[in-house]
Amino acid sequence: MKPFPTAVLASVLIVAWAPAQAPERFDLVVRGGIVVDGSGKPGAPADVAVRGDRIVAVGDLGVGVAARTIEAEGLVVAPGFVDVHTHADSDAVRLPLADNFVRMGVTSIVTGNCGSSVAALGAHLARVEQDGVSVNYGSLVGHGTVRTGIMRTAPRAPTAGELNRMKERVAAAMREGALGMSTGLIYVPGTYARTEELIELAKVVAAHGGLYASHMRDEAGGVLASIDEALRIGSEAGCRVHLSHLKASGRAVWGDGAKIAARLEQARRAGAQVTGDQYLYTASSTSLDVLFPSAELSVGRKEFVAKLGRDDAFRAAMVEAVLAGAKDAGFADLAYCQVAHAPGHAECNGQRLPQVALALLGHDDPSAQARAACRLFVDAEGRRVSMIYHKMAEEDVESILRVPFVAVASDAGIRSRSGDDRPHPRGAGNNARLLGRYVRERRVVPLELAVQKMTSLPADVFGLADRGRIAPGQFADLVVFDPRRVADRATYEDPRADPIGIPWVIVNGVVVVAEGEHTGAKPGMVLRGAGTRRSEAGGK
Repeated sequence: MKPFPTAVLASVLIVAWAPAQAPERFDLVVRGGIVVDGSGKPGAPADVAVRGDRIVAVGDLGVGVAARTIEAEGLVVAPGFVDVHTHADSDAVRLPLADNFVRMGVTSIVTGNCGSSVAALGAHLARVEQDGVSVNYGSLVGHGTVRTGIMRTAPRAPTAGELNRMKERVAAAMREGALGMSTGLIYVPGTYARTEELIELAKVVAAHGGLYASHMRDEAGGVLASIDEALRIGSEAGCRVHLSHLKASGRAVWGDGAKIAARLEQARRAGAQVTGDQYLYTASSTSLDVLFPSAELSVGRKEFVAKLGRDDAFRAAMVEAVLAGAKDAGFADLAYCQVAHAPGHAECNGQRLPQVALALLGHDDPSAQARAACRLFVDAEGRRVSMIYHKMAEEDVESILRVPFVAVASDAGIRSRSGDDRPHPRGAGNNARLLGRYVRERRVVPLELAVQKMTSLPADVFGLADRGRIAPGQFADLVVFDPRRVADRATYEDPRADPIGIPWVIVNGVVVVAEGEHTGAKPGMVLRGAGTRRSEAGGK
């Protein structure tokens, strides 16, 4: 046998002894889970790698080395949940850990809903950014806030000058970072706004790339007409429309959830850019104010309280108006009304109005219930009395949930971990309730659609760039949950109870919930709208 040439032998030895390629390094790897990526596709096994605040790889990462590894075998890995209907506002400064949200898997929130937002939005967003917050935080500009700043609570159309000033304020808020404009058309002063006023303001929003989000004028017998009004506003303003917390409210319209779904689907087929959101409960929550005629509230809350307290004839008229409202909703009395927080009457928190009437007045007949509502309003001395209204039917919740372009959102604020109030349980359980009750137990929607409704759908609708999906280049907002165990535990009696089955939550690549406990991290970013980016680019 001839010997190998020296040069050949040397090359063989070099190849044989060449060092193996170094494994890729990551800051974080979530390994071995079922990735449901937010696109609506079924889940598949994959690892997810993070470097800095971005996802950099998805798949079988083999021997990749990570500074931290989360073992997710048997668990689902999804994009962080995006809640586009919250009432966090200034509480993001007071309670920046946003504990109730992150424990539900929520990594991004949008506030400024129902027509109410922080007035000095730019300064507020700058402070949230400076102080830090655990979730990504964006805001709409509230129509009611803008209108109050110009017109107070005047129950009339604006003058041409007033409308121009309102348009200037909306434009300024859009440049400061607002994602769009919200309305609360059952609340003072939004209830006094005519459709034409809203069209003109929505045109400003559209020019800045934002959307029109509306708590509609009626969620009961006039809900379909209210949908049509919102669609008209969007059409004439050239603005995308998003309908807040869709529902059929009141016994008189139970079963109309299917009609709501059909009207929205018809509008989409006709080319309307309309979406919506909902929470997954048969009770709503708002102020006690909504029981009273909006025309009487135009004087302002303090004057209304004073008149309600001193004028027997006026109080009697308000009692009759409250009872008439209950009758119109299909209820014989006010037992559907539950106190969440009554300043001056903490002992009533969690009670329904018949119980409150019995305790305060010694009677629980319908008239006494209405008089007790008046008493709570007066004794609060102008402060907000928060209520829960048990007015919806389960079949309507499910009918609306099946609509693929309706997102899931809590309609809740940031909460402290304790307190003597009894807020709606949606603020602690909404997302887990979808996964446990409506996916696993009732099979109303499949898991991949449920995840999409909490991730890419709301992120796309509100223009949250690079969020809502698991893919390389996306922000590393992730939630890891156990599909066999995840469930809400918050109830109307114990509304702060944490959900179970959501052990890990990651915001911008930073672990915020580890083994079910908040880490104290505040890696959230401020989410600014397209109007800000256009302003920074010189209006291009």
